[in-house]
Amino acid sequence: MKKILSLITIAALALNFTSCEALFDNLEGDKSKLSGDYLAESEAGLSRMMASVYASIPMGAFANGDKNTDNAVDTHGGGIGNSTPSFWNYTTMRDVNNLIKIVESSYQAGKISETLRDTYIAEARFVRAYYYFGMVRAYGGVPIITEPLDDKYDGGENAGLYVPRSTEKETWDFVLSELTEVAKLLPETRTDGAYRADKWAALGLKSRAALYAASVSKYWQNAAIDNSYEPVQKGLTYMEASYANDYYQQCIEASEEIINSGRFSLYNAEPASLDAAITGLSDLFLAKHDEEWIFGRSYNNGTPSASNAFDWNNSPMQAKFSEAVGVWKWGCYNVNADLADLYPYYDSSNGAVDGTLATRQDGVETNWLAQVYANSSEASKIDYKGYSNMGDLFAKKDARFQAWVIYPGINFRGVDIVIQGGIWGDELLICDSEKDYVTAGSKKYYMYGASNGDNYSGFNKLGHANDGSWYSTGFGIRKYLDPAGAKQYSTNPWYDIRYTEILLNYCEAQVEKNGANAGDAKKHLNAIRRRAFFHDQIDATLENVLKERRLELAFEDDRAMTLHRRREFYRPNHPAGVKEARRHAIIPVADVRSGKAQYIYVRANMFADDTDRLPVAYELQPKNYYGGIPNYDKNKLVPNPSQL
Repeated sequence: MKKILSLITIAALALNFTSCEALFDNLEGDKSKLSGDYLAESEAGLSRMMASVYASIPMGAFANGDKNTDNAVDTHGGGIGNSTPSFWNYTTMRDVNNLIKIVESSYQAGKISETLRDTYIAEARFVRAYYYFGMVRAYGGVPIITEPLDDKYDGGENAGLYVPRSTEKETWDFVLSELTEVAKLLPETRTDGAYRADKWAALGLKSRAALYAASVSKYWQNAAIDNSYEPVQKGLTYMEASYANDYYQQCIEASEEIINSGRFSLYNAEPASLDAAITGLSDLFLAKHDEEWIFGRSYNNGTPSASNAFDWNNSPMQAKFSEAVGVWKWGCYNVNADLADLYPYYDSSNGAVDGTLATRQDGVETNWLAQVYANSSEASKIDYKGYSNMGDLFAKKDARFQAWVIYPGINFRGVDIVIQGGIWGDELLICDSEKDYVTAGSKKYYMYGASNGDNYSGFNKLGHANDGSWYSTGFGIRKYLDPAGAKQYSTNPWYDIRYTEILLNYCEAQVEKNGANAGDAKKHLNAIRRRAFFHDQIDATLENVLKERRLELAFEDDRAMTLHRRREFYRPNHPAGVKEARRHAIIPVADVRSGKAQYIYVRANMFADDTDRLPVAYELQPKNYYGGIPNYDKNKLVPNPSQL
């Protein structure tokens, strides 16, 4: 057997779940046949190999990456991450290069048409470009290999082929040039699988990658690595601001080609009412809507071999999958209270006003209790605003909040969701495991809003061996959950690239390169807001664009990548305005001191073991923006600064 490039022995870091539809959903056949002459025999054989390489595309899926950001957290807690999804798998890279070679051989043998050859090769190059995008954003410059290389070995005892790393800029340029070329070769419409890459997928990925490269270039100095490191000296982990405008322009042009095609539009762009906006925003993620869809994955009609249990694991306890036996947890996905504060309220004219949740009479909404429990004496000194119903605090919140977040008092799947963490009778009790209820008048008021754990959805056992089945921030995820009922296996497709992201990419690139309201940035930004039923107009400033990006793409695994590319995980010496990394909770409490319940809301740090309320900044040493190169010594590669 020929000795193959030593890089391919490196373990894959890519996600492993099936993709596309029909054949592209299930790759459980005989993998030994995915090589050589078998694949050259027919289009079906080529499709099998193509589906195999699709499966390794390093895209996220179903928002789990956001649980490592300031947007959300797992019920059990956990630190805030500071990395972006990576890819290092030269075995699969070789598979793509081999596929290209086999496609050409098949064409030369007269087994496929020229049109099919061109499409398959362009599609394989798209997949390969996505691989390299996953690599360069995580590692900087990497070895660029575009052929199998098997025949480059001489077979001698000391034979070996070691491909050096290209510079970071060369690697970004390779990704973008490949996507530019394949966009010209891929069809505008696919008839051989709705989840396969087409022209628009290539342009969509180019829009994303160009914005990433531009941001890294412009903001590299915000987390500059000392130039005493060899990889910085050689440009392997180095970008400079002078590169940025060209990349921003490439993002603008790729985005404009998609926008001006007339093929895409915002789903439910002009809702007639707030309720219609909420319904449309919820429906968007329950099915593949072609006006918004650019690229993503399917989940094989919910079969266990190809689906996921996102709905099952993240439904509220009260509206879970009722027939499941032995389910591990419910309510695992907790939305940060800080994100809840960011979603605006509507004014009387459906314009946007500050969305900070009003919990106190004095308006001081920046004071958080040190812990979510056992702080009743301090909490009792605060003069709270009272609300007649649990959900009143969230009325008139941004349609996106109402469509994508489970909040206290929401009616979901025909159930009023109870998320409560305390009672206030003779004394204020918060998440107290020793006290189940108090009596006011002739009625019992329970700590968590009901007497049985199946009948409430928040805070139970928090800090006292919480088993993960109840929300611990006051909020859960609704995005992707089927409102008709919980599913053991989610069938929703995953929008990896959707039209709204392209509009936001365009807005950010225009504003960064040309200033506020440049081009059509204001028009597109307000169109996104109009879909959420905001009727006012805001300027397309960088601050506004980035805020709308966070609100619109919440739970779509964009947050970490945005912070990473803009180098916002780290600020030297923590200057004023540094982002706080603490996750926070808002705890509804039934105040029964008057003999009749009204609801107050207590702000607290989310983690059960917090003993202080000191802000913890995103902290990442500049050299750690680049991951460690796997097996660099074996493959004779220059290691990254984090490894030196």
